Amino acid sequence: MTSSALILLPTALDPDSDPEQSLPGPVLAQLRSLTHFVVEDAKSARAWLKRCAWPQPLPQALMQVWNEHTAQVTAQSDAVIKQVLDWLEAGHSVGLLSEAGLPAIADPGQALIAAVHANGYVVRPLVGPSSIMLALMASGLNGQHFEFKGYLPAASDAREASLRSLEHSSRQDGRSIIFIETPYRNDAMMASLRAVLSDETWMCVASALGSPKERVYAKTIAQWKQFAWSPGRDPAVFILACNKAKESRLTKAVGGRHDLKAHRRKHF
Repeated sequence: MTSSALILLPTALDPDSDPEQSLPGPVLAQLRSLTHFVVEDAKSARAWLKRCAWPQPLPQALMQVWNEHTAQVTAQSDAVIKQVLDWLEAGHSVGLLSEAGLPAIADPGQALIAAVHANGYVVRPLVGPSSIMLALMASGLNGQHFEFKGYLPAASDAREASLRSLEHSSRQDGRSIIFIETPYRNDAMMASLRAVLSDETWMCVASALGSPKERVYAKTIAQWKQFAWSPGRDPAVFILACNKAKESRLTKAVGGRHDLKAHRRKHF
């Protein structure tokens, strides 16, 4: 067995951002050292390599395409897996690149990674941005107990039924439930949220994370009904939570802040 490995390479959330500002130096150094890649789209991957100052002529980058379409076709996915295993056996480390963020998190790649494990090769994840984790960090919602649901149904009735079901689940145990949507359906998702969820339910919407257009708002549905904002066609992460203790904790926090100010005025 060789010392080669499948390297999971994070990518900036905003493809127009400066890689030096978006990714740790060791990640860029690792990317620049590789010549073999698995990518979602060859054209955009080459553009990203160019932005990252990949040191060789771009046509010399050897690429296999693995995306949501090829992963569903057994013959195509088997061919990619075989090529990657051949590269690894020959001693070449292989970089798995996402279009944005972390590979294999709400992205294709799971079956490829599993095959590499099954054949005894090393899989090495590298540190980078995740819109899912950044949204949860910024939401103020339950970060101890949460669930990622991926995409909800596209049809309006099914989407709204799914939202009601998620709300019920969150109400049972206070978990945060994270989901995403195809950007061109963001407006429809916002309309459904406002229409079917209870006024006291909390919803965080984080859009265009990692870009100059970044926005993160966390409000109750009652507040969302008074706030006519939508992420439009920017990539967005949605987080729903029915934590009954949240509002009382916020109230206590505000009250505690006023009490602290009064204490300071009295004693200092």
